[in-house]
Amino acid sequence: MIILGADIGGTSSRVVLYDDDSERARAEGSGFPMRSGNGDQLAAVISELARPLLAKGRNVRADTLVVGAAGAGRETERDELRASLDRERLAWRVIVTTDAELARAAAFAGAPGVLLIAGTGSIAVARDVRGNNKRVGGLGWRMGDHGSAYWLGARALEAIGAMHDGLGDPTRLAESLCAAAKAAGIGALVRWSTTATPAEVAALGPAVLQCAENGDRVAAALRDAAVDALAGLAMAAGGGLLPIAMSGGLLAPGRPLRDRVAAMLESRHHATVIERAIDPCRGAPILASEMRDEKRET
Repeated sequence: MIILGADIGGTSSRVVLYDDDSERARAEGSGFPMRSGNGDQLAAVISELARPLLAKGRNVRADTLVVGAAGAGRETERDELRASLDRERLAWRVIVTTDAELARAAAFAGAPGVLLIAGTGSIAVARDVRGNNKRVGGLGWRMGDHGSAYWLGARALEAIGAMHDGLGDPTRLAESLCAAAKAAGIGALVRWSTTATPAEVAALGPAVLQCAENGDRVAAALRDAAVDALAGLAMAAGGGLLPIAMSGGLLAPGRPLRDRVAAMLESRHHATVIERAIDPCRGAPILASEMRDEKRET
């Protein structure tokens, strides 16, 4: 069984070719989140990464293509992307889900559990012992993404503005964020912020966390609030009853918030945290197998 797995995020993308459960080839590229109306564009991005893998394996088409795409949370976007991928003729069957669900399947091999993801945005996705799915967060930068890199960057910009106007506490965040944004002073940072994209604001997150590590009290308060928010997402998704795995730019092994969030979950909430790293594309063979089993049952 030849399976293509595609993990399409907001900043990076990966496509992996599997022969049954064995990885044969992998390609990486830039991110391209799914939005209504851009299904053909995203399908072309996936095709550009996938076709050389198929050629390397001497395959015209895969048996199944499983795509986990950021922004594909609604059925309308999934249907649009599925139709666009069908036209690319990369596989005989196409499964489209979210990048979070693909990673959750990889984290627990389809078994019950909660996956907490924090990078540019934040979300917790879970499957309980009855097979029911639950999602908490992932509402985007205007309505959610609490504790994410975007959230940290946006709150830090607000703290700098408050300090500038004499309404907030002194902080070294101004110097840190000006350097990160390549802005020559607060005035330039103000101008930069008016046109910055969510991804550009999220790119400030590591500077906020580094400032916290250097002892800045305002930055440390933002970091601690992010830890609390992320732990809350996991618990709201069922972390009190299910094991919790973590992934994403802020929470993968070795990433800046992983140890603090894990300690919060274990000490305050008495949750079980899984330590292993997660390769989201490993969820593709698992979801393909689940789909085959469901088809047999019907």
